[in-house]
Amino acid sequence: MQVDLPTPPTGSVLVTGVSSGIGAGIARYLVAAGYTVFGSVRKASDADALTDELGTAFHPLVFDIRDRMQVEAAQAQVRKLLNGAPLSGLINNAGIAAFGPMECIDDDVFERTISVNLIGTRIVTNAFIPLLRAEKPENSGKIINLSSLSGILNTPMNGAYCVAKHALESLGEIYRRELLPDGIDVVSLRSGPVQSEIWTKAKTEPRAFDHVPYQRMSDMAGRIMRAAERDAIPARDIAVAVADVLQGKKKRTAYHFSKGKITARVLAMLPPRLADRLITGALMKPSKN
Repeated sequence: MQVDLPTPPTGSVLVTGVSSGIGAGIARYLVAAGYTVFGSVRKASDADALTDELGTAFHPLVFDIRDRMQVEAAQAQVRKLLNGAPLSGLINNAGIAAFGPMECIDDDVFERTISVNLIGTRIVTNAFIPLLRAEKPENSGKIINLSSLSGILNTPMNGAYCVAKHALESLGEIYRRELLPDGIDVVSLRSGPVQSEIWTKAKTEPRAFDHVPYQRMSDMAGRIMRAAERDAIPARDIAVAVADVLQGKKKRTAYHFSKGKITARVLAMLPPRLADRLITGALMKPSKN
């Protein structure tokens, strides 16, 4: 049953992929900050659980971001509830990761990674742009893409995800330049490892590629991934950054989040041959038993 929205002090936002991890953290933080949050999930059970937890300021939307008909139905629901008010923000968080050498990763896995991270994001963005526009451009909403440091640096054994996030970076920049006259800004949040359920699966996947010629690289990549999980930043850090962007406290087009001493941003600026040697060399070190 649909109900009228309360008048929020800070606006209304849509966050995709809120069933767990970063998306759930963002939804919780924004609700606590006074926002009305529309959150997408794929299962009705997740919608019920989050509604019970977050209360009337949270409105679940059940859809797969790759399904245009489902997304359009959700857009119509949000439009009705907004009742003419603009959407303050669209946070494109939903995404998946895939691990493995480009030669070996299944075509279906590669295509699904691109489909969810890129094509689904475009479908959602196109559907909700009209709700972000305001009569006065200065009142228009913002689009925040949850990208990754993998969107600016290509790393072995992480190719599908890197390709998807590089494409997302390009997509966001194009949208920002096309939507500039409407006052709709597009900001990329590029994180390193973040505390999330994504690690539960990803950290075990290297075992599937423990064969020649990728055995050593796969083994070391698995070790690096497990170390990265231990150094992962809290999802709350990303949620705080999202709120700061929405409130105009952050003005840049992109922000980087990582605990690493040598960040992807630094490596991305190195001469390509040097970066090749550093990155691949780290993955080809002999295993220490």
